[in-house]
Amino acid sequence: MLRKLAAAAALLALGACASATTDTASSAEGRDCFRTVDVRGYGVVDEHRIRARVSTSREYYLTIAQNTRDLDWNHAIAIRSTTSFICVGNGAGVQVLGGDPAIPYQVTRIERAPDDTPPGS
Repeated sequence: MLRKLAAAAALLALGACASATTDTASSAEGRDCFRTVDVRGYGVVDEHRIRARVSTSREYYLTIAQNTRDLDWNHAIAIRSTTSFICVGNGAGVQVLGGDPAIPYQVTRIERAPDDTPPGS
C-alpha cells in the first residue's frame, strides 16, 4: 500500500513538472518573445530605457526605474530572467545586470522597438 502511495505521489509530481514546462512553452507561442542567449548588443534609448538587439531587424526596449546612466557600461551588461523566454509586456522576473560586481536593475516593461527599415529594403 505504501509503495502505491509513493508511486502515485511521484507520478503526480512528474505531471506537475511536465505541465509547468508546457505552460512556459505555450505562453511564448503567438507572442513577441526572445531568449536571453539571443541578445547580441545593448544601448541606451533614454534615461530609463535600454535597447536589446536580438537580430538586425529585432530590437526590444527594456524599461528600468533607475537611470540608465547608473548602469556601469564599462563592464558586461546582461539580462537575467526567471523564464526561458522574455516576452513583450510586464517585465516581472526580468533584470538587467551591470557592473563588477553585477548590480541587478528590475525591468518594469518590455516593448518591441519600431522597425526603422524602409519598406522594400
